[in-house]
Amino acid sequence: MSLLGPGLDGLAAPLSPDDLCAVHPLWAADVGAYGPWARDGQGLYRAAGAPDGPALCVCGPCASALDVGWALVREQGLPEWGAVLATAQSAGRGQLRRAWSSRPGDLLAAWRWPLPPGPWAPLLPLLAGAVVCEELAARGVPARVKWPNDLLVAGRKVGGILVEERGGAVLAGLGLNIGGAPADEELRDPSVPRAGRLEAGTTIKSVIGLWRTLVNRAENWYISHVSGGSPAQFLESLSLRLAWVGREVRVCGAQGEFVARLLGLAPDGGLVIERDGRRLTLHSGSVLPS
Repeated sequence: MSLLGPGLDGLAAPLSPDDLCAVHPLWAADVGAYGPWARDGQGLYRAAGAPDGPALCVCGPCASALDVGWALVREQGLPEWGAVLATAQSAGRGQLRRAWSSRPGDLLAAWRWPLPPGPWAPLLPLLAGAVVCEELAARGVPARVKWPNDLLVAGRKVGGILVEERGGAVLAGLGLNIGGAPADEELRDPSVPRAGRLEAGTTIKSVIGLWRTLVNRAENWYISHVSGGSPAQFLESLSLRLAWVGREVRVCGAQGEFVARLLGLAPDGGLVIERDGRRLTLHSGSVLPS
């Protein structure tokens, strides 16, 4: 595990252990838990006490963790399952080019996944969502996956996932509201749910500790579901954690806004709804309870 001491080509601000301590108490706990820290010849601060595992780099404030992640991919410095965690983002991006607002102490990651085989490729946002949802459930947080790439707790959005693919490499951008969440009046788009936050200091005592368990769970999920299962089996299991199944929802998309009943997931990861007695499959747009 390392900190981007000198920054990265202007994409991220320099970061030292002292800088990280000042961001949020969760980060300060990580600095103490994984130290001592020493600076190497490249100017990176490396943690002597970090456990073995996929590469992890923490960077200072940046436009987007995904931008930093892609820079490392180009330099062949981010292997599969490796990640960049950012302390802050000024231009985080979400679904449909929406901005992703963050607070100090939030988990803001660019996470490299293997490129999944053919029929699994469109399911990657749902795979990542299922992994995070199961990890939160293991910590006593009853999270749900909101199609196509959001995470809900008590009906409020606590996280989001954005998958990007370039030249055969895949990065999953992940944001989790741990340090805080935007107030209701800050979110003016009526097609997105209100924001919520996970309670830091209860089930989540460490940003990096949470990250390590997520990565371990993801690797195990990939082996059991992608390598050893089928998309149909995965989608059937995910339906148990899908938000609003069987309920009427308000659909906002290319066809305007309308009310339909949410039935489940299609084999390609689309959302199956029933409108006026007809079944339809959505591949874009958003849904909210009606």
